[in-house]
Amino acid sequence: MQRAVLRASKASTYTALPSLTKAPGGATLPQLPFDWKQGCPPVFSAHQLELHYTKHHNAYVTKLNQILGDKLEGETIEAIAVKAKADGDGPLFNQAAQHFNHSFYFAAMKPNAPGSMPAELETALTKDFESVDAFKTAFMDKAVGNFGSGWTWLVYDTADTKLKIVNTGNAGMPEGTQRPVLTMDVWEHAYYVDFENRRPDYSSAFFKIVDWEVVAANLARAKAE
Repeated sequence: MQRAVLRASKASTYTALPSLTKAPGGATLPQLPFDWKQGCPPVFSAHQLELHYTKHHNAYVTKLNQILGDKLEGETIEAIAVKAKADGDGPLFNQAAQHFNHSFYFAAMKPNAPGSMPAELETALTKDFESVDAFKTAFMDKAVGNFGSGWTWLVYDTADTKLKIVNTGNAGMPEGTQRPVLTMDVWEHAYYVDFENRRPDYSSAFFKIVDWEVVAANLARAKAE
């Protein structure tokens, strides 16, 4: 059965990663904001990132290009994934969504990230979770409790203007009025080299490499919609 050609999404569609598009010649693996060959201390080794970024993430990009060919050049990967899910196109959704999810995840990483964060982000987290520490605890608990493979997200819900923590399974992305602000990959391939099967340890260490400046920018973009 011939795959239906997706129509371009409307210009008003919210996009969390505007720069992540299907360029002429195909989707590409985005450059990380740090040198993965040096690892992302103190959490990830170079070997872990080599497997996750150059193997797993790159495989989703390769398969996405195989499915799309020369279609949808200039469209955002996020919009391709959203439309694919609406159309019931599971194979296309899985590859596009995983490309988006991984890109969003890696974009907010910073080696030896400082624990401080922009004041507006700290205020927002305190408003909806009582404190930054309470948010971190709730986020870690949600990640540890996400059964199987998937993602744990901090989202801004435009329906009630609140920050929330949600889980998605497999390639799932935030939907509807939920705008992604931060995500953690809880597929075992994301951490198995360095943490084996110890997801609680990975979840606890994760905040040591979160670039809070990027997270604050994501929240500002979501609020400005």
